[in-house]
Amino acid sequence: MTIGAIIFWLVFATILIIIASKSIVNTKEAHVMLVERFGRYKKTLKPGLNFYIPFVELIKKPDVITYDKDPSSPDTSKSMMRYIADRKGNLPVSEIIMDPPEISAISKDNATVYPDSILYFRIVDPVKAIYEVEDLGLALYKLLETTLRQQIGVLDADEIIKGRESIGSATKNALEEASEAWGTTVTRVEIEEIRFEAEVMEALSDQRASELKGRARVIQSEREKEAIIIEAEAAKQKIVLQAEAEFEQERLEAEAKYLKASRELEGQAKGTEALALALGKNPDAIVALEALKAQIEVASAIGKSNNTLIIPDETAGLVGAIKSLQKVFETDKFRG
Repeated sequence: MTIGAIIFWLVFATILIIIASKSIVNTKEAHVMLVERFGRYKKTLKPGLNFYIPFVELIKKPDVITYDKDPSSPDTSKSMMRYIADRKGNLPVSEIIMDPPEISAISKDNATVYPDSILYFRIVDPVKAIYEVEDLGLALYKLLETTLRQQIGVLDADEIIKGRESIGSATKNALEEASEAWGTTVTRVEIEEIRFEAEVMEALSDQRASELKGRARVIQSEREKEAIIIEAEAAKQKIVLQAEAEFEQERLEAEAKYLKASRELEGQAKGTEALALALGKNPDAIVALEALKAQIEVASAIGKSNNTLIIPDETAGLVGAIKSLQKVFETDKFRG
């Protein structure tokens, strides 16, 4: 083989290697690449190794911007614009964060408002996102700016402060409907901060302080009212409990008296029954009993006398009556 032939094959092999290296591309995870043939869209390359025809087909390098702040000091840093697609043409299809600069808007009561928002969106159709709008990121930012101004323009300062969440939700719905034609879905819109001019902020602060003082007074009055009600209820409960205790005591005393009277009547009834039974068995016993009562009364009168000493003959009769009564009961016992 001549030197010329060797040089030819070396050049040919080098060209083949260059063509092969140009025809292989690696797409990153969660990204896609758009391929154009002669200036028109041809296909979409998914994550991993992909092949295309070099010099005939080209990878689109889209210009899509977003806004970011320095993550180390997001509160003090300014929003900086950046491109979401890299130099090789990798276009992200994962959720993208846009943290744009605060805008200025006029509220319903003519107060100047500066809302600071964050937009979250995702590219669901890369072809529409690149070919249906000139710059997707800039279009979303301008749409966010316009929608926020519309939402704030129908609210006064108090409603804006209280309705931060509703403003974000309404803005998201409006953006989602408008961005559908761009192959993009807006997932969330968060209002980080709503800032007013210094004079308005001072007036709102004073108003807020007055409202808080008024609420504090109302709460204090309600607490005092509740304390009075509780104290009255306690006094009422004490009276009720005392009345119930007195009623219970009277009831127990009445029951005790009733039981005592019942037992006395029961004893009298049993005594009467026993006496009736004894008389039924021995009728002469009533004579002896009456004689005994008479003798007892005579003896009692004698005992009460201070200057008379009488020893009646009836003393023997008293003894006799007692013996007669004893005999009666002995007879009854014997018969029983």
